[in-house]
Amino acid sequence: MSAKKWIMTWFLSIFVLIVIGIVNFIVDPYQQYRKATFYKVPYEDERELNAGLAKNFEFESVVIGTSMAENFNLNDVKAILGFPKPIKLTMAGSSIYEQSIILRTALRHQKIKNVLWGLDFFSFYGDIHRLKHGEAFFPFYLYDENILNDYKYLVSSDTFRRSLKMVFAKQEDPSRYAYETMYQWYSKTKKEDTLKALYKKWQNRKDFDNEAKSWEKKFSYMKKNFETNLIPLIQEYKEVKFFFFFPPYSILAYKVYEQRGELKEFLRFKRYVIQSLSEFTNVQIYDFQYADNITHNLKNYYDLYHYTHAINRWILEQIEKDQYRVDFKKEAELSKK
Repeated sequence: MSAKKWIMTWFLSIFVLIVIGIVNFIVDPYQQYRKATFYKVPYEDERELNAGLAKNFEFESVVIGTSMAENFNLNDVKAILGFPKPIKLTMAGSSIYEQSIILRTALRHQKIKNVLWGLDFFSFYGDIHRLKHGEAFFPFYLYDENILNDYKYLVSSDTFRRSLKMVFAKQEDPSRYAYETMYQWYSKTKKEDTLKALYKKWQNRKDFDNEAKSWEKKFSYMKKNFETNLIPLIQEYKEVKFFFFFPPYSILAYKVYEQRGELKEFLRFKRYVIQSLSEFTNVQIYDFQYADNITHNLKNYYDLYHYTHAINRWILEQIEKDQYRVDFKKEAELSKK
């Protein structure tokens, strides 16, 4: 290649990158710099989008957790619990490390009053920096305050394709753009297939919750995750009220835990969490794993873990009535026996 052609190619490449950067900055598909005004935001790609939502949307209450918390309706959160200006910053299959990153980002940028936080055993598995899909698939550069690494977002071809999609794609599914039902997945599941799917999951239970190795599920790992990624947030933000809940997995999930010899580890961890959180005046815990009217009725479930959206509303109603709330004094007495 001649020097002239090389220079032309170089300038053309720079020009293309500048155009991509300008388009990505203006459209800003993941809301990194501002809330969208000329297109509707589809609530998907949680790990990317949540960073921008936390920084640039206005809210005072947060729902956080895994897919177990995704089916909460924000109108219900506001009406039943009285939480002002709620938002959902959930991430399917997220580790407690991932959840701490997004919540800390939100707490830095917003004046938050309430946090509704689902505590799933599997979120505490493994290393304290465990990421669901690995480091290559978590956009740390979207969560930090370092503008120097924004180039990863602004000149990305993936971001550019997303920008074009935001502007030109047909909005065929209104539910993808509805704020109050953001990230919900229940509408994608046919109710009549629920028991069939659950039976199939039970038949293939060897595949249930098998992403983590057995040693990663030990009490010591879960305890360290809890102490490293969750406790500091409560200590630092004493003005925020934290409403924690243990989701009501189906009885079949506990049967699998028992068969694998994992149940005792999980129950030990839960007792430790309750004892540790009892020290804080800004914390309430609700344990719906004792609700056998829910956990024993398999019609409530899509698989061994996931319950229908009606159960999400039921959870809110129980919290509002102060039902299934953990009695710290009683738990302390039981732990001494």
